[in-house]
Amino acid sequence: MITVFLDMQADAVKGLGRLRISAFLSLVTSLLALPLSGLFGRPESTTENPSTLFVALMWVLVFGLAILALGIASWVFRVLGWWSMCRSGMRKFYCATRYAVLLGPIVGVALLLVGGVALLLEMLGSGALVDGGLSGEPVGSALPYVLPGLIVMVVANVIEGVSALDVGLLTEVKALTLGAAVYLIASLLQPFQLLASAFGSTALLGDTASWWSWASNAASLLASLLLAVGFHWARDRVIQSEAQREAAGAA
Repeated sequence: MITVFLDMQADAVKGLGRLRISAFLSLVTSLLALPLSGLFGRPESTTENPSTLFVALMWVLVFGLAILALGIASWVFRVLGWWSMCRSGMRKFYCATRYAVLLGPIVGVALLLVGGVALLLEMLGSGALVDGGLSGEPVGSALPYVLPGLIVMVVANVIEGVSALDVGLLTEVKALTLGAAVYLIASLLQPFQLLASAFGSTALLGDTASWWSWASNAASLLASLLLAVGFHWARDRVIQSEAQREAAGAA
């Protein structure tokens, strides 16, 4: 029985450590995304000069590749982290979270790709590309193609956020609890940012498009920072609890 308990504690420590690394990588990703959000928020300023446009495209390529690599690494550590949290036996809900974190992005991106291909085929068939692409009214007609993927990704993020909130309450770490709450807010803001980037920020969100983009990135940045600190402190709490139990048992 004691061995089983120690294994559960070890899995919890391992899981919280991996989630801490994932949150730190997400923090770096959010920092790299801030320049891109400012660039896309003022597209007219980058198209006036060809040289400026070329430099902007190079920045997008470099930052885009870095964000992709860090995002994948963060996702891998999140999956491994919640997998360990499931094995710890702290909550059965964490086992559902590991599948949400694992399958949510995969299914969501797959649905977005399928929807994008279907939308492109419809545009080619109707001649929308010749007439200037997506603007004004066509934006609303494109939403059904992307909403399923966005909904799947948001639901997965909400499940993860609720689990992180539960860990914060269990370990009584306020930074983790607050970080989970901000993460839930950021998850709800993210679809607006993605839609604005995909279909044109002015057409979709009007003059507030740049504000929405910065708000989404700022919320993600704050959430990642609080989660990184919170998971670190929660891991320390579990280690201290284990040490106190061992001391009590020795006494």
